[in-house]
Parts: sequence; C-alpha cells; structure tokens
Amino acid sequence: MKNKVVITGLGALSSLGIDVDSMMYRLREGYSGLVPSSIGGYSTALGYLHPAFLTPEDSGDLSKDKGTLMALEVAKQAVSQATQQGNIPFFFGHEKSESESQSFRIGVFWGVGLAGAHWLDRNYAEFCRDREDSRPSAWTIPAIMPNAPAAAIAIEYKSRGACMSLANACASSAMAIGEALLALERGDIDIAIAGGSDASLLPAILHAWARTRILARNSPDSADHASRPFDVNRNGICLAEGAACLVLEREAHAWQRGAKALARLAGYGHCCDAVDLTEPAALGQAYAIQKSLQHASVPANAVSYVNAHATGTRKGDAAEMMALHQVLGAAFSNTPISSVKSALGHTVGAAGALEAVVSVRSLMERWIPPTTFLRNIDPHFSDAYLVKGQGIEAPNIDYVLSNSFGFGGCNASLVFGQP
Repeated sequence: MKNKVVITGLGALSSLGIDVDSMMYRLREGYSGLVPSSIGGYSTALGYLHPAFLTPEDSGDLSKDKGTLMALEVAKQAVSQATQQGNIPFFFGHEKSESESQSFRIGVFWGVGLAGAHWLDRNYAEFCRDREDSRPSAWTIPAIMPNAPAAAIAIEYKSRGACMSLANACASSAMAIGEALLALERGDIDIAIAGGSDASLLPAILHAWARTRILARNSPDSADHASRPFDVNRNGICLAEGAACLVLEREAHAWQRGAKALARLAGYGHCCDAVDLTEPAALGQAYAIQKSLQHASVPANAVSYVNAHATGTRKGDAAEMMALHQVLGAAFSNTPISSVKSALGHTVGAAGALEAVVSVRSLMERWIPPTTFLRNIDPHFSDAYLVKGQGIEAPNIDYVLSNSFGFGGCNASLVFGQP
C-alpha cells in the first residue's frame, strides 16, 4: 500500500513578490508582474523578479548562479514553514549530529529550464573579452551544471537521500514534484524538498526567443496585459523569472511530529508526445492528465479547479483545451479553468512549481484565481468555464489539477487535494 503524501511548507519568488504571501496578495488584487520591454525592436513584456531579491553581486556570493541563489531562497522559506510546525523537530542541517542518520531520509528533487545563464553572461563578459586570452572563473563549470541548484539545496540541508535534477523544459519542476511524490509513496524517503527555479532573462537568450516569434507582442491596453491565455487576441508568451519550493512528507511522518498538512499531493501523470520538438499535442497531454487522476483515484467530475498550463499561444491553449475536454468529458463545462501566467509570466523551468504553490494556496484559501487579463474569450472555448475578473470564492474546493507541458513533448500533471 502506497504512503499518502502531504505538503507542510511552501516558498516562492516571482515577479509578483519575494514570498508566497506577497505573491498571493497581488494575485488576488489583480496585479501584473510584467513590465514593457523591447528586444531588438521586438516589443513585448517580461516578468523580472521583484527587485527586493538580492542578485549574486548584491549578496557577495559569486560562486553561484542567480538561479541557484533563488533555489536556496525558496527552499529556505519552505523548510522554515515546515520546521516551525509540530512538536518533534525533524533534522534539517548539520547542527544536530545525533540526527545524522535521518539525513538519508531527505530527498531533493529540482527542475530547471536553462542553468547558469546569468553566470555565463556575467563571467564571460568580465573574463573573456579577449578570445586569445580567455580566463573564465574556476567556478564556471560548477555554477552552470543543471544540478547545481539541487546540489546546493542538498548541501545546505544535509539531504543525503535522492538528489534529482530534471530538465524537461516547461514541465521540469512539475516533474520534479511528481518524482518526489513517487519516492515518498514507495517509502524511499520521509521528506522531500521539491520545486524549480529559472533565471534566464538575458539579452542573448531573449533575442533567441524573439526569433522564434512566439513571444507576445504588447497588448493594445498596456504592457502588463500582454499575456492573455484563452483570449481571442492572445498572441504569445511573456517570459519571466521565478522559483518555488514545496516540502513534501509522508503523511504518517508529518502526523508523528505533529505538523500541520497544508494540502495533499495525490496524483502525478507524465508522458512524452513523441510528435514534435516544439508543437503541442493534445493526445499526449490528455494521457498525462488521465494518468494523474488515475494515480490519485479521483474521478474527472471531482476536479474543482484546473490550473492550466496555458501560455497564451494559439496552438498551445487550443491543444490543452482539447485535452481537458477529452478527459473531463461531461464535467468539462462545469470545471473552473484559469492560467496565472497572465499575471506571473511564463517562468519555464519554474512554472510547474509556482503553479503548484498557487494550487495549494487555492485549496487553503478556498479561492480560485482568474486568468487576470482575459477580456474576450476565444469563441472556440465558449463551452469552457474560464475564470476571469477577480477570481471566485470556492468553499467546496476539493481537488486541483495543475498542468505543465513543455518543448520536447514533455507533459506532466499533478493533482492536489485537501489534507
């Protein structure tokens, strides 16, 4: 019999704030974290991290990339919340040597999009101006490894269990959370630090994104309205930076130490489209959604809210709606659906984790967030229950389905429930 898994801690950094509470407050108030930007004449909007977050230069730690520092910050927030609960402290860190054996019962599962982007940009500009005499920092290789964030978290909290890094584009952190769930269900570990981080809003990378022609053009209203999933006028994605973390525990372990469960992680489904490197496929997405519901033993009509992947591209939004229609069936038209990317921007490797945090808080607050700047619903989606405006109060919310789909045909779906 598999172990049940609960969430006991949350952490977040986004364009809307430097912690979970500030992010959720601004999301409720209808703010956008997007700002007008121009990339070589391509007018769009981007979601930079809230300026209160310290950069590597500000912090004085030049041995780590910005994305790794972001990962450490959100892990700190989530671990702090988890350890402040309960009457039996759980080993986190090296000050309690008598609990050393417990460190093998902690795992780290982390998702990334592009690793080390800020490090490369800063260090090669500083040390490699002369190609004949390029001398990059000795920290370069450790700083740009895709597993650098996960390793940094494991070292910080002496987590000697699994340390897994996933790089599956926009599905990375959702898959990291899902893999943590599987490890906890098997009993391999007692506790997991899971999430993702992405920091890659840099000129060279942004110019490459602009060349794909899938970045949103500025909205007629204002730049902060540029991200419009499900809208008839949607025209692309708005990139952003962010990070988020969840502390997951076996339910029995949380009970034993007297910790409060914020929510339950009940299901995980994943698959690959195996169709195209960049074009979404509804069939694969539907399979991942169906598998997550089966894993959770939750019928389609029990889903109270769908936190959609929906990035605001024409084909992407349409494919997801087709997948949801296929899986939810008769319940489709009565199931609230929204995308918080309209306010947060698309954080790529961190998107699944940030949306997981929003999903958990939706369950806790019994409130369903809107697609903030949805104005004119695409007629093709007229039979869908698309949430806009100020969101909706949901006193009977039981299960949230959170979708993440990425380049390479990577699909992941998570099911969260009341504790």
